[in-house]
Amino acid sequence: MKKTFFLFSFLLTGIFVNAQVLGYVDFGVLATDENLQSSARSMAMKNAFNALGGDVSAIAVNPASAAVFNYSMLNMSVSNNNYTTKANFYGTQTDADDAVFSVSQGGGVLLFDNDNPDAAWKKIALGLNIQTQNNFNNSWNANGVGSPTWTSNPSETITYTEVTSQKYTNETSGLHTVMNLSLSASYQNKVFVGAALNSHSVEFHERSSRKEKSVDAANNWVEGYESFWQDVQADGVSLSLGVIANVSDAFRVGLSYTSPSWYDVSEEHNIFGEDDDDYPGYYEVTYSDEEGAFYNSDSKRQGYDYNLKTPSKTTAGLAYIFGKKGLLSADVSVKNYNGIRFKPQMEFEDVNADVRDLLDKTIALNLGTEWRIKKWSLRGGYSFEKAAYKEAYDSDNKRGYALGIGYDFGSLVFDVAYDYHENTDYFNFYPDFSYMEGAELSK
Repeated sequence: MKKTFFLFSFLLTGIFVNAQVLGYVDFGVLATDENLQSSARSMAMKNAFNALGGDVSAIAVNPASAAVFNYSMLNMSVSNNNYTTKANFYGTQTDADDAVFSVSQGGGVLLFDNDNPDAAWKKIALGLNIQTQNNFNNSWNANGVGSPTWTSNPSETITYTEVTSQKYTNETSGLHTVMNLSLSASYQNKVFVGAALNSHSVEFHERSSRKEKSVDAANNWVEGYESFWQDVQADGVSLSLGVIANVSDAFRVGLSYTSPSWYDVSEEHNIFGEDDDDYPGYYEVTYSDEEGAFYNSDSKRQGYDYNLKTPSKTTAGLAYIFGKKGLLSADVSVKNYNGIRFKPQMEFEDVNADVRDLLDKTIALNLGTEWRIKKWSLRGGYSFEKAAYKEAYDSDNKRGYALGIGYDFGSLVFDVAYDYHENTDYFNFYPDFSYMEGAELSK
C-alpha cells in the first residue's frame, strides 16, 4: 500500500485572505459584540441598568449611573466562564467544553456632596470601571465525511476518489477589555447626567487546522493538512453620554449614547503567497512516509496595520421601584453593524462592500428584577439580541437568562450570579469548495 503525506497552505489575494481563520467582517462584528462580565448584581439582572444606575459596572451602560450613589464605594468581581460548543458536520456531532476563571470587573465611585442646601447641583461623582466586554477563550472541533477536496498528487497520476475522514479544529483566546472613566452630577437629586471616556483593548488569537484523508480504488491513500493562525491586537477609544431622570418616586427613565469606537489594529498571520517554484495551487508541498510530518513555517509570516470603526449604540431604559421591596427594569439598545468601516478605504473597498451587504441593524432587549427580603436580595434577568448578519436564522439570535442572590453585611455586600445564554452559528471551513457544507454550531 502506498502511503503519502502532504502539507499545503493557502493563497493570499491582495490584502484579503481566503482561509479558515476569522475574516475582516467577522472581526468587525467581534469587536462590536458585547458579552459584558460586569458586577454580580448587574449580571444577575442582565445589565438592565440604564434607568437605574447605582452600580459601579452600570457606568458602562449609562455614565450618569455613578451620580445615583449616596456614598463612595469600591467593587470587584471574579467569574468562571464555562463554554460548551456542539459542532455538527455531515451528521456527526462533536462536543467541546472549556472553562476559564478570571477577574472580570473592578472599579469604584468617588462621591463629592455639595454642603450648600440651596445648591441645585447636589453632588458630583467620579467613576472608574474596568471590565471584560467579551471573552474569546473557546475551542471546538468538527469531524465528518463529505466529498474529497484534494484528489491528486502533482507528481503522480493517481486520482483519489473517496474521502474517509475530514476534521477541523479551532481554538481561540483573548479578551476585549474596556475601561470607563466617568464624570457625573446630580441635579436636585432628580436628574443625573454624565459623560465617560472609554478605552478599549482587544486581544484575539486563533489557531486552527484542517485535515483530510482520501483513498483511490486501489486503496492508496493521502492525508492532507493545513494549519492556520492569526494574532490581532486592537486599541480603541469611544465616548458616552447619559441621563437618568426620576419621573416620580417610583418611576425612572434613562437614555444613553455611545459613540463609534475608533481602533488602531495590528494583525499578524501565517497566510502568504506561493513561491514561484511551488506546484500551482499549493504552497510548500511536502511529502513524507512518516506520520506526524506536518509543520508550519513560522519564518513565513505576514503582518500589517489598519484602522477599524465600530458602530455607535443608543440605549433607552425604564425602571419601576417598589419602595425598598424591589424593582423592575428594562433596557432597549440599537446598534447598526452596517456602519462598521475599515481603512485605508482603497485597500478595504471590497471588505466594506461586504459589510454593507452582509450586516444589519440590531436590537437588544434586557430585562431585570430585584426583590429584597431583609438583608437578602433575589435577582433575575432575561436578554435577547438579534444576530448581526442579515441572513441569520432565528436560532442565531442570542437569548439568555440570569439568576442571582446577594447579602448585605452593612459595609460589605456579597453577590453571586449565574448567567446563561445560547445561540447557533455556521462555520464554513471549505470556502473554496462550493459543494462542501460547513459545520452547524450550537453554543
